[in-house]
Amino acid sequence: MTDLAELFTRDPLQLTNDNIRSIIEEMRKSRHAFNAGNPKAGSTKPLTEKQKVVASLAEKMNITL
Repeated sequence: MTDLAELFTRDPLQLTNDNIRSIIEEMRKSRHAFNAGNPKAGSTKPLTEKQKVVASLAEKMNITL
């Protein structure tokens, strides 16, 4: 489970200011993909094996997906 997914499973009234800041930071990072029409932007699902391979290749080639 990712940090973001773990934060979303908690009681919102028990979150600290740092928890809320980290949620906001992660959501802002994925905003550009969401605005570009990527339906998986901000998804907290773990990557599949194929997605991991593509992500590692993109990282090696300095490509942003």
